[in-house]
This record gives sequence, C-alpha cells and structure tokens, in this order.
Amino acid sequence: MARLRFGWRVPAWGLALLVLAIAVAIRAVDPSFVEGPRLHGFDAAQRLWPHTAADDRVEIVAIDEKSLAAKGQWPWPRTLIAELVHRIAAGRPDVLGIDILFAEPDRYSPQRIADGLPDMPTEVTAALASLPDSDALLGEAIGTVPTVLVAYPSRQVVPRPAGPQLVTTPVREQGDDPRPFLFRYASLIRTLPVIARRTRGEGAVVVKPDLDGVLRRIPLVVLAEDRLVPAFAVAVAGAAQRQSSALIATGAHGVERVAAAAAVAPTDGHGQAILHFAPPSHSPYFAAADVLSPAFDIGQFAGHVVLLGVTGAGIVDEKQTPLGLMQGVQLHAQLTRSILDGSLLQRPPIVLWIELAIILLAGAVPIWLISFGRPFVAVAALLGLAATLIGGELALFRFASFLIDGLFAATTALATFGVMLMEHLRALQAARRALDLELAQQRERNARLAGELEAARAIQMGLLPRRFPIFADRDDIDLFAHIEPAREVGGDLFVFSLVGENQLFFMIGDVSGKGIGAALFMAMTREVVLDAARRYGSALDQVLGEANEKIAAASADMAEEGGDMMFVTALAGILDLASGEVVFASAGHDAPFLVHAGAPPRRLGTEGGPPLGVMEKFIFPVDRDHMAVGEVLLLYTDGVTEAMNGAQTLYGTERLAAVLATTTAKDARSVVDTVTEDVRAFAAGAEQADDIALLALRRTRAASTNTRIGEI
Repeated sequence: MARLRFGWRVPAWGLALLVLAIAVAIRAVDPSFVEGPRLHGFDAAQRLWPHTAADDRVEIVAIDEKSLAAKGQWPWPRTLIAELVHRIAAGRPDVLGIDILFAEPDRYSPQRIADGLPDMPTEVTAALASLPDSDALLGEAIGTVPTVLVAYPSRQVVPRPAGPQLVTTPVREQGDDPRPFLFRYASLIRTLPVIARRTRGEGAVVVKPDLDGVLRRIPLVVLAEDRLVPAFAVAVAGAAQRQSSALIATGAHGVERVAAAAAVAPTDGHGQAILHFAPPSHSPYFAAADVLSPAFDIGQFAGHVVLLGVTGAGIVDEKQTPLGLMQGVQLHAQLTRSILDGSLLQRPPIVLWIELAIILLAGAVPIWLISFGRPFVAVAALLGLAATLIGGELALFRFASFLIDGLFAATTALATFGVMLMEHLRALQAARRALDLELAQQRERNARLAGELEAARAIQMGLLPRRFPIFADRDDIDLFAHIEPAREVGGDLFVFSLVGENQLFFMIGDVSGKGIGAALFMAMTREVVLDAARRYGSALDQVLGEANEKIAAASADMAEEGGDMMFVTALAGILDLASGEVVFASAGHDAPFLVHAGAPPRRLGTEGGPPLGVMEKFIFPVDRDHMAVGEVLLLYTDGVTEAMNGAQTLYGTERLAAVLATTTAKDARSVVDTVTEDVRAFAAGAEQADDIALLALRRTRAASTNTRIGEI
C-alpha cells in the first residue's frame, strides 16, 4: 500500500470544490428533483414513527354512509342538520366546528318549495310560507353552542351574499408584515349570514398538496379579500380556549408561528403547519345517525372539541397523505389536535441556512480526509459521515419533531469524494504496472485450479444419476433431475430413495466451497443422508438430525487438518405416494414450488433451520403439505435464482415463479426442461457462476399398497 500513497496525495481539490459549489447552488434554488427526495425522506420518517395522539379532546361526528342510508341522501334539509347541532350542543362541548359550507339557501326550505311549484293551491302556498325558514332554524341551533364555521378562499372574485357579514376570526400581527409570505386569494366563499350570525368564529379551509399530489402542509393563515384569515383548525383551537382571535408572528425570513391562545403552532416561512400525521384509523368518529338517536350518550361530548363533517363516499374529496388517504374532516381533526397538544413538526425558515452550512461541512470532509493518504480510512469515515447525516435526520424527527435534510448533504459528500477518487485513480495507473508480475503468477495458480475443478466435476457427475426414468417398475411416480456444473464446482447434489412401501425420500443440497474438497464433501453427504434415510425411514427429523451431526463432525475434522469448515444447505422431504402427504424440512435452503397446470405455482413455506454442519445439535422443524395427483414438486439450488445475465441482474425467485406458471406440467422432465431453457435464455451466454441443480417429482396416480422398494 505504501507504493500507492503518492497517488492519493495528488491534489484534486479544484474539481471537488467546483462540485461542492454546484451542490450548494442547487440546494439554494431547490428544484423539484431536490425537493422531491427530501419530502419522500420525511414521509418515510412519518411512516416509521406516526404520531400517537396524546390529546383525545377532538371528536368527529360524521355524516357517513350509515347516516345517509338512515336519513336520506346528501344534502340533508337544514332542519335535520339543526336537529343534529341541537343534539351535539346538549352534550356541552367546548366548541363545535362545522366542516360544511352553507353558501346557498336550503333547497328544502318551505319558501323555496313554494316558489318552485307555482301551480300549487293557494292555501298550500300560504301554509308553506308560514313555516319557519330552514336556514334561520339552523342559525338558531348554531347559537346554542360555541360554533366555528368554514370559509373557502377562491382565486376568482365571488359576489358576497346580501345582508350583514360575520367578520372572520381576527388575526393579530407580531413582528414584520406577514402578507408578502402568505398565499393570496381574491375572495372568500362563506356561509349565509342568516346561518352564521351567531357563530363564534370562521376559518379558512385551504388544502394545497405538494407537486407529487401528497398533502403534507396546511396554511394556518391566508390573505383573502385583503385581510388575514385564520385556518379553520386555528379558529376552532382558539374558540376551545375561549380566545376570539389568533396571532401571527413574522420574522425577516418569513412566518415563524401562529398562536391560538396558549397553543402555539410552528410554521414554515409561508405560514404552513407541517403535520405529524397519525394513521387514519386513529381518527374514529361517531356516525351522525347514531348521535341523532335518543339512545346515544351525548355526555361524551362534554368539554371536548367536536367537528361535524361529511364522509360519505362520492361526496367528500379524500387527500393523499404520507400515511394514506384521509378525508377532510380527519385532516381538520388531526390539525386541531396537533395545535392543541403542540405536536406539529418544525421546519422554520432558518433551516435553509442550517442545511447549506451542513452541505459545506459535509463536502469539505472528503477533501480533508484524502489529504491523509489512507484511502480505506477515508472511505470508512465518509460512509460513517453519510450514515450520521441520515441518522441525524431521522433522530431529529423522532425525538425533536424537527425536519432537516441530511440526505442531500450525504449525497454531496459522496459526490465530492467520488470526483476526487476518480482523479486519484488516474495517478494510480503507473502503480498498476507493478502488479503485472503478480498477475502472471496468478494465472499459473488459476491453471492448477482449473485442473482441480475438472477433477471435481468428474467426481460430482459420476456420483449423480443421469439416466431416467429411475423407478421403471412403478407408474405412480414420475421423477427427473438435472444438474449443470459451473466452471467453479460447488458440490450440488440430489438424493432420492424409496424408504417404505409407498414413502419416497428426496433431498436436494448445495455444499459450500468449491473444487475437489466440495465434490468429496458432496459424496460424503450423499452417503450419510442415504444411510440415515434407510434406518429412520419416514422419521424426517431423525434423518436430518443424524446427518447434521455427522456432517458437522466431518467439517470439524477438516478444519483440524487445516482445511475450511464446510456445510450443506438442503431441502429434504418424504412423499407418501398413496395419500399424497408431503413432510419436508429446510436446512438453510430455498423453499420448493408445487406446480399445477393452469394455476399459479405455490411455494411450500417452512420455518427451517441452519445448514447441515453449522450446529452439531439441532432439531429441524418438519412441515406438512399435500400433493395432488398430477402436481409437480420442483426443488432447486440457488444456482437457478442467482444466475446472472450480462447486465449482472439476478434471475430471481419471481421470474422462476412466472415461468412455472406457464408450464403444462405434463411430466417431471418438462418442468425441469422449461426452467433450464429459461435460465439459459436469461443468462444469454454469461458465465455460469454456480452449479444449477433441479429435481422434479410428479404423482401420476395414487400408489397401491404392494410395491417394490428401491433407491438412488
């Protein structure tokens, strides 16, 4: 390594500093391709640690599917909503927030019904005109409980309804002018004055998903009709604390916080609260139909915040959040609860400067590390730095509810290091020439190894049966096996033997290591397993237990003689040819597939245990399944699933399952041939790195009770 140190000292700082400057500039501009990964990182933290609500004061009364089925389709008559409000008010909640906009007169109002039917008899028209106005009745009901209504900001100019207008919950200002930082709207769509005249407050509902369509932030104050309007949740939280106004505090870099009485909500620079979402299941609700029932205990609302909203399918617009789809009233409930218990996430405007400083520091560390001339130490330190930055991001979220981006800084550090590394690698070209002699010697060693591998291949192929069918005198079992040794033999094997009148023992395995040692160990394993199977028959746990002990002992003997300790991954089983019952156990091996034409293949999952030879004493758990007539059980080694093509892509279990789904499974050989051909087509000439072994068993019919016993 000493001869390479000069190359690591070649300065490459200029290019690295340029990369660092570009990274800082990109972060300052914050394009979508930078913001997107940052937001998804924060989403991942939310999914890891969703909010667990500590304050259960916020309750939801929902006009849901059950309520619509019981009381009729939406919209309901205002008289029915007034009855619902009276029921909630009787429970004496601290405040009622109604997440329903009543911007137009009730179409079920007696006067509107009379106006819509001009041919109605005069006495009926007069009777309808004498009935109280539905909207006025709802307004009277609202007056019986502290109530906050919603208003919807609009980019378009919307005419105001006639009559005196309720002034929205006022917003007091502290510090700089917040208006340049807030979202602006031309007008405010509001509830009719006849309904809103006795409410305690009114708040805006603004839902602004990010560019990817995910809702993460909700504005707490907006600018509409040239005045500050608090969010619906802010107005509800303030009314719950007997506060008639809200406070917005602004600094030089943007809005810093919004307060509703004693509840202080941190915001980003645009006055948006960043929610720490709880799963939708943590926002249960009472069905409006249940609340209207005399049997409902309205005392549950006492001292609580109650939100009334619509959740019926096709009526309410659901929003995508980091934790899945949520309905509007659920969002308002979570935001209100978060304001009251102080659980909002924090990302103040100053965070940008903190992140830029971290990026500069993270980019400077690789430049400093490389100057020591110890590349492996530098790589280890850099990876530790990246892990610290990302782990720090997660820790700040988990323990401080603080959002800060460590991923971009870690990426910058890796990019800076990569640039310097490439420059240094150019200086190492001269040192590589000194390795030519060693490479020549290595070629000689490889030639000797090739001879050993050829001998090992001959041993392996000589021990395994290659001519089928095996049980020529039995027509109740169809069996076929195939092996393709790799250049570096790994010792794959398969074993099958009739151990009872109708019990077929089978096993497929893969010996660790390569060369002659692996081939010889494979031969020993085959004999040990067959001997145990002959003596214990269908007691599969005893077969594997004894084989495991003997293999572990052999491996230990090899280690004492200076060799490598070896082990065998294996999948063994016993098939009852009469009943079709399969008992099987895995010793660190891939689970087999059960294939049936016209149906997706089914994988036989098993708890399994360690490979044979790893632990001298181990009781392998045995699982059971059933194999119907015509089904094929396919066992395979990892040479199949870990086969690679020229792009270094693994064949994989999913592709194997997909290929098995297309096979006709007319016999055992056709299944093996289908998989073998597909693996070859996938590899497309790439060098085979490991043995490929497959063993297929097919029940052709239920076995009779008088059969001969044989083994392979």
